[in-house]
Amino acid sequence: MPCAELYVRLGDDEVLVLDCREPEDWIRYGLHVPGALWMPFEEILRDGAVLPDDELIVVCGCAPDGSDARRVCRLLLRLGFKAVCLEGGLQGWLNQGMPTEIHHASQVMASGAC
Repeated sequence: MPCAELYVRLGDDEVLVLDCREPEDWIRYGLHVPGALWMPFEEILRDGAVLPDDELIVVCGCAPDGSDARRVCRLLLRLGFKAVCLEGGLQGWLNQGMPTEIHHASQVMASGAC
């Protein structure tokens, strides 16, 4: 999905932005797409069934070739979800000057991801 399309759809009750960056990348960047749910790959493997039946927009953006986002999308599709990757990932979102929210490292500990 192009960044501009996601921007227009932010706040849509039928869309969930799923930020799948690993804890070290979540901490390093400190920013996320507004309203995104942070759920690293390992957590999706363990608890993916709890996700809502919304269209899932996957944001990773830490692998230069986008392979991390494609891996998450394939898993979500196998679990029966509607999932697409955000073109360019987080870096593409930032490069296009799209809005972000700031998060804190303490969210890593609260999620149990570390």
